[in-house]
Amino acid sequence: MQPTIPGAIDEKRIAIEEAVEQVKAGDKQAFREIIIQFERQMYTYCYYILKNHAETEDAVQEIFIRAYENIHQYSRQVSFSAWLYKMAYHHLINMKKKQSRWLKLVEHYKEQQPELQISQHESVVSELLTYLTAEERHILLLKAVEQYTFDEISEIMGIKSATLRKRYERLRRKLIDRTSQKGEVIHGKFAETNGVR
Repeated sequence: MQPTIPGAIDEKRIAIEEAVEQVKAGDKQAFREIIIQFERQMYTYCYYILKNHAETEDAVQEIFIRAYENIHQYSRQVSFSAWLYKMAYHHLINMKKKQSRWLKLVEHYKEQQPELQISQHESVVSELLTYLTAEERHILLLKAVEQYTFDEISEIMGIKSATLRKRYERLRRKLIDRTSQKGEVIHGKFAETNGVR
């Protein structure tokens, strides 16, 4: 992660708030600035939940369309970023519900496909994420990757902050237990597996 320059976060937040106000006033082009600021992180967030590039691209586009259509509902009680992630969270939950009946069919299809060559680290991270429930992946990504506070995640997911803290600690223990069972990653380092997986 890149070091932040003091005041840069505030400047970015002010620029986003100004762009939001311009969009609310009818300046459609100002929404482009919002997309530029959030497109990459939104793609990363959605991809780790959906694990499919095409679905992720569609989801990100739909999230931005919904954000544009509902921008008049945004108020500065929360950061625009948290408001956007809340919208993304609910959109992804709805997508996953629709997909649940097809999950077994998709998994069967994936099993039939040849495996892509990916690094050991990527395969370990991917395996650990699939070991988590959808809710746990959301919590982990929002906390560890996007670095939201538990209060902000509470606002995004609609779960009490204290409950989120407990679930986050539980999922951390779950991942630590899983990695020590597999003997692969402990505290960000690969342990020797002696050829056994």
